[in-house]
Amino acid sequence: MHADTARLFACSRVLLMSSLLCGALFARAGAENGLRPYDSKADAQAQIEALVADRSSGKRILLTFGGNWCPDSRSLERRYRTPELAAVLEREFRVLHVDVGRFRRNLDIARRYGNPIDKGIPSVVLLAPDGSVLYTDHGSLSSAGRMSDPDLIAFFERLAAAYPAP
Repeated sequence: MHADTARLFACSRVLLMSSLLCGALFARAGAENGLRPYDSKADAQAQIEALVADRSSGKRILLTFGGNWCPDSRSLERRYRTPELAAVLEREFRVLHVDVGRFRRNLDIARRYGNPIDKGIPSVVLLAPDGSVLYTDHGSLSSAGRMSDPDLIAFFERLAAAYPAP
């Protein structure tokens, strides 16, 4: 085999391996981006009213404001699904995602509950089973992607303890 041909063959293998690696990374990023917990077509006000009307569980209502474009909002949703945090949320709250899009959607709802998105998303509001506001967060979770699982669990456990169910 000629030296130039050998080099070309070696470069082709490196290029192929690089392409495969990049493809795998983009596929993983695409799968993470496929997580879309915030429904832009949902009637958030009607969903809140339905939760308030059904008080049978006696649980508080946790409104999670965020957007599908936001990495921290998607990260928080992924964490909501981990066994440890999911157990806390299931035990303590009824969770509803409120889509704010790029700060252009459901802003009337955000304002009604003390503007929890004023310092970024994701953010939460805790309602009593009757719909009255117990707590409005202002930015504590806006860097959820950089928070550890134990820190997130502690945040929601502290929230539950500070505002116990009636």
